[in-house]
Amino acid sequence: MVFGLAGPWTDQTDGSVAKLNLMMVISGPGADLAALPKSQHVLMKCTLDGGGLVKDHVYQTSTDATSLIDVTGIASHTHSSNATGGTLVDIFRGNSKLNDLSLTRTTDLKKASWIETAFTGGTAEDTIDGTTGERSIRLRTNATLAAAYTLQYPHLKLDFSKRSFFQCKVRIETLSSLALRTGVNGDLVTAVDSNTAKYNIEVCTATNNNWQVRTASGTNKSMSDTGTLATTNRTGIKLEHYPDLAPPVVDTYIGTGTVFQKSGDVPITGASADNNLVIHSIKNSVAADRVYHLYGARVVYYVSDTWV
Repeated sequence: MVFGLAGPWTDQTDGSVAKLNLMMVISGPGADLAALPKSQHVLMKCTLDGGGLVKDHVYQTSTDATSLIDVTGIASHTHSSNATGGTLVDIFRGNSKLNDLSLTRTTDLKKASWIETAFTGGTAEDTIDGTTGERSIRLRTNATLAAAYTLQYPHLKLDFSKRSFFQCKVRIETLSSLALRTGVNGDLVTAVDSNTAKYNIEVCTATNNNWQVRTASGTNKSMSDTGTLATTNRTGIKLEHYPDLAPPVVDTYIGTGTVFQKSGDVPITGASADNNLVIHSIKNSVAADRVYHLYGARVVYYVSDTWV
C-alpha cells in the first residue's frame, strides 16, 4: 500500500506539523479558514461566519485543493455531473426498482383503464365533475340495496419489505349508509376482510363517519380510527408505509391535518397482486345511490417482480 502524508499512523510515524494538520479537524473563524492553504488540510470547522463560510458548518477540502466543500448540509446542485451530486441518470440507474406510478392523466381517469367489478347493480362512469370541469371516475351503487362497484389497477407488484407511499384525491357525494375503501392491495368492500398484506384507508358509516386505516401483515389484520371526520368535500389522502422502522408504521395524512400513525399489523414482507396494486371500492347499505369520485392516485414503491 502506498499512502501520502495523510496515510495511517504507525508506531514509527513522525508527528510532523504537516501530517498533524492533514489528520486533524482545524477550527476557527471562516475568514481565517478560507485563507489557509487547501493542500495542507482536509477538514475544517467554522466558528464564525466569514470568508464565504458559515458558523458551525464543517468543510472538506477538494482533492485538487482548489475549493472547500460544505459537508454539514448539501448545497443546491443539479445532478448534471459527478461534481454536482452525480448524474441524474446514474441515480435512476442505481434505483431501477423504484417506480413512481402517477394515475392522474386523462387516460388514467377512464374506467376502461382499470379492472372493473360491478356487484348487484353498481356502475361507474367517466365524468366531468361539477362546474370546475375536473375529470373523475364516478363509482356509484345506484338505488339497489347492497350494490357495489370496485376499480383495481393492475401493475408491477409492490414489495412490502421496502418503503412506499400511496396518495389520492377523492370525494364522497353522500356520507351515510355506505362503506368504501382505497389504498394498496386492498380487499373488495364486498369481501370478507383478509390477512393479505395491504395498507388502506376506508369509511364505514355503520361504525362512524371517520376515516379508518386498515393494515394487514399477511398473518393478521386490524383497523384504527384516525379520529378525522370524512366529509363530502374533495379530499387529499396520503398513506406512508415504513416497514423498516421499529415498530413498522403507516403514517396517514388527510387533507391538511396532522399525521395519524398506525403501528399494528403493518406489512413487512410479501408483495401486492399484479391485478390489485391500487383499489377503490364502494357499496351501500340502503336502496339509495352512493357515489364516490376518483380524481387521481399515485403510488411510489419498489417493484417485487421481473424487473431489474
